[in-house]
Amino acid sequence: MIAEPLDFLLALDRAGFLAMFWHALFIEIPRFLLPGVLIALATLIRPAEATASPAAVQGVTVLLPGHNEADRLEVAVRSMRLQSRPPDQIIVVDDGSSDGMGALARRLKKEGLIDLALSTRLRAGKSAAANLGLRYATGEVVVIADVDTTYDDDAFARLLEPFGDPRCGAVAGNLGVRNWDASMMTRWQTVQYLESISLGRRVTDMLGVLYIVSGAFGAFRRAALTRVGGWDVGPGEDADITVKVRQAGWRVRFAPEAWALTDVPESLPALVRQRLRWNRSLVRIRLRKFGRLLNPARESFTLRNALGVIDVLFFQLVLAVSFTVYLIWLFLTYGSFGWAIVGAVTIFYMAMGLVSYIAACAVSGEYGRLRLWPEAICYGLFNSYFLRFVRLYAAVDELIFRTSYRDDYVPPKVRETTEVF
Repeated sequence: MIAEPLDFLLALDRAGFLAMFWHALFIEIPRFLLPGVLIALATLIRPAEATASPAAVQGVTVLLPGHNEADRLEVAVRSMRLQSRPPDQIIVVDDGSSDGMGALARRLKKEGLIDLALSTRLRAGKSAAANLGLRYATGEVVVIADVDTTYDDDAFARLLEPFGDPRCGAVAGNLGVRNWDASMMTRWQTVQYLESISLGRRVTDMLGVLYIVSGAFGAFRRAALTRVGGWDVGPGEDADITVKVRQAGWRVRFAPEAWALTDVPESLPALVRQRLRWNRSLVRIRLRKFGRLLNPARESFTLRNALGVIDVLFFQLVLAVSFTVYLIWLFLTYGSFGWAIVGAVTIFYMAMGLVSYIAACAVSGEYGRLRLWPEAICYGLFNSYFLRFVRLYAAVDELIFRTSYRDDYVPPKVRETTEVF
């Protein structure tokens, strides 16, 4: 049973091998494996300086918008106060919480741990809460963070470094998983964060096509935020604001040594819900709202902006479609031998997952948990054969039904006023 398919694969000539494994050879390896490995090698040859030299900015304001996060707020604030370069202003915005978050924020203000405690009274969503805080921000640089985020002692200093360039309008921090050992799902997400953020954003930063400053930990020049009108209604408000800042002519950078930790979903259903929301918002923002960035006939068109949008769409949407087409093509072309080819492709994904993870660990310092290499192998399969189809489903669902406009992430009264792109 096994010998016949194996003999079939071993008998392939070069042309047959290239024709059969075109998806891996011409799409997967050039886009994902080689750039990551090369960046990892370059980083090891020329490592970052051991001490941070924060840019001389005129004040740093932190915005902490949150809804029902009283149990995490004080830990986040104290983590900020322990920074080697602490913020000059911390603004907590209670987004209509019912768990006492507003009262806790007022207590922290009395204790001198934060500078302002604001409230939207009724839940209005993260964007509205962040915009309310922005009205009172005094710092030249505004850091936006989730309440469940904690930081390395030098995270803020590292995050400020790229602002030494006056053309820099936004900086993405590095994110790791705090609850990494809670379940198999969190271990797989630890692998993903190291590969896609710690390593992957080094690649997009080097190419000048970084298109996401995570709302969990990122910084913006206040002048850039003011110029683009602040945050639009989410979900996906972090990607949205990043595109707006880039479109306004500012540079977006990645600070790989600015480490923060966040919690990730611990169960498969919770993870799927999160990824459906992320990928629906991708279609909504990248295609509907900012699809014009791909139009060379527009006066504002730039090749770099177009490549940034294409790169995101390629990873999140095109790859899911092309892999589905590839699998269908395999069985239509090779019949029962398609299973042997899928088996070979599966082994390739296992190997690629391991190599990518080793490269990510090499550039991630103490957060590069090499002992998760078995999970890295399994994550390669989980991503290729499951998460890609989650992305595909989300994209089709959003294109046909516009589900993101009914997402509970945004309160109904706010959704009703949202512009439909």
